[in-house]
Amino acid sequence: MRPRDARIELELAERVRARLEAMRAGRSQWEPVWRDLSDYILPRKNSFGSGAGRGSAGDELIFDSTPTHALEQLASGLGGLLTNPALPWFGIRVRDRRTADRREVREFLQETRERMVRLFNTESTGFQAHVHELYLDIVLLGTAVMYVEADPDTVVRFSTRPLGEVFVAENVRGVVDTVFRQYELTARQAVQEWGEDCSEAVRVLAADRPENKVEILHAVFPRADRDPAGFTCADFPWASVQLETATGRVLEESGYLEMPYMVPRWSKAAGETYGRGPGLTSLSDVRVLSAMSRTALMAAEKMSDPPLMVPDDGFLGPVHTGPGGLSYYRAGSRDRIEALPVAVDLKAAEEMMRTRRESVRRIFLTDQLSPEGPGLTATEAVIRQSEKMRLLGPVLGRMQTEFLSPLIRRVFNILLRAGELPPLPPGLRPRDLDVEYLSPVARAQKQYEAQSLLQVVEYLGPFLREGDPYGVMDNFETDRIARHAAEMFGTPGDYLRPEVEVRARRSAGSGQESDEPREQGARP
Repeated sequence: MRPRDARIELELAERVRARLEAMRAGRSQWEPVWRDLSDYILPRKNSFGSGAGRGSAGDELIFDSTPTHALEQLASGLGGLLTNPALPWFGIRVRDRRTADRREVREFLQETRERMVRLFNTESTGFQAHVHELYLDIVLLGTAVMYVEADPDTVVRFSTRPLGEVFVAENVRGVVDTVFRQYELTARQAVQEWGEDCSEAVRVLAADRPENKVEILHAVFPRADRDPAGFTCADFPWASVQLETATGRVLEESGYLEMPYMVPRWSKAAGETYGRGPGLTSLSDVRVLSAMSRTALMAAEKMSDPPLMVPDDGFLGPVHTGPGGLSYYRAGSRDRIEALPVAVDLKAAEEMMRTRRESVRRIFLTDQLSPEGPGLTATEAVIRQSEKMRLLGPVLGRMQTEFLSPLIRRVFNILLRAGELPPLPPGLRPRDLDVEYLSPVARAQKQYEAQSLLQVVEYLGPFLREGDPYGVMDNFETDRIARHAAEMFGTPGDYLRPEVEVRARRSAGSGQESDEPREQGARP
């Protein structure tokens, strides 16, 4: 059992719990909206206290599945665009171009990327399963949370946390730098994790009623009083505190070198901390569509099984309206069972619902992500797909800033510290590396550069015939164009020779003795 200073521990617990209450008050105004979004679109995402219980459907307010289907489509589309396991969706590059051209650096970057791709696609890390839940959260609720931690078995483990158990705060620049997560473990699990550091009440509970729940608070926030040159966890940039919420017992106090929680937001209004997504935009249409569907179902039911008008004394016994049912009336009586007229225009109701469904689909960007028809040529399909990606680019820019970049950097650093990456080449430091996105969105935004070059070449085509008699190509850095094209289309770095080797091969091929670099673009 670790030594404790009871006074310091009590002060820390009180500070953390007081801040939790302040963050809870700031989040409380969002919870009714999140509950409505979950109840009307995806009930299993309701983790805000008064929703459906675990194991129940909770779909009492859903009368049309269009919003749920549109949500699933957009979440799947984000996964295919940003983190598709079948495509290279990220790369690692060196800021200094001269350093990046060294063969050993290129090989290091390529090997590092391949190892990271394998880790992201490994089932045991849980990334592909949990990232889909993150996309569902960010589309529906506007805010999502993923926890990335080091793991002794899988090196890295990913977990998307329900928004209902997370409280966040921003720094002065609008970046989430504080995350409080309040979650439950069974008493047995708590003792397995922290042993004698648990309070006596939890240890007794684990012995008598091991499946009873214990509430735990995990607080991660910037550490103000630290020694930047220190090597202990107390000097790490991010403080981490685990405590029992009920007793205030500090279970663990440590730190992180990077923020372990990724908190992407779809979009954010000025002055707000939590995000707004397509789910919130569509909520009014979803409510109206649900009410209209319910009314149309009631109207159709009345038309197929209309109310009956029956005299109060003209029939013997109960009235049977089922198939083959017999109803007896008094002999000689003129009374009959008649249906109450029901005048309903179901076609008009269906047209109104169709308009609402289309509105919901547009809000969830179904028209942007739908595949092209079969009547397009390959060139037309590429151009249209590129246009769609450019339209989605500004919307997904925040995802790249708040999720993809910190995610890849966190994973890279964990692998580097665990010795799971090849050794850094001489002169290369981790801070010299940058994340490079190779997703279809990023590639589509670069298509304008490639198209501009093609237009120039097509325009100058008549002057380039018969061996470029006018020396037009002397105006272009052809080697730079070739390397830039390779970068734009995500060509693996080890496919390209270093510029020094290219110059040496040219010198050897032309019989030149000089090692002076040949001017790029000049004709031999």
